[in-house]
Amino acid sequence: MKALKALVIGMAVLIVVGIALVGYALSRGKQQPHPVSVAELQSFDATVPVPRGGKLEQVTTAGDRIVLRFSSPEGDKLVMLDSRTGQPAGTITLVPDRN
Repeated sequence: MKALKALVIGMAVLIVVGIALVGYALSRGKQQPHPVSVAELQSFDATVPVPRGGKLEQVTTAGDRIVLRFSSPEGDKLVMLDSRTGQPAGTITLVPDRN
């Protein structure tokens, strides 16, 4: 009986230690990149061409870029701006698949 009691207590301790280790591993997991906050943005003036018939759908940040998503009848367009200067950093045009 004493052996069974010791075995149950030992297993309970192992379960508690295992749960603590899993919690620690999850808290130390992959760190998300720190998004640029509004306070970190510097003042700038930028002119961004809007596609014909387009509408600004979304504004978000990705690293040190500001991403603007426009939708238009020709497809969506992503315009990336440098968050420090406001200069265009690139565009991606998303077109409907013709297949």
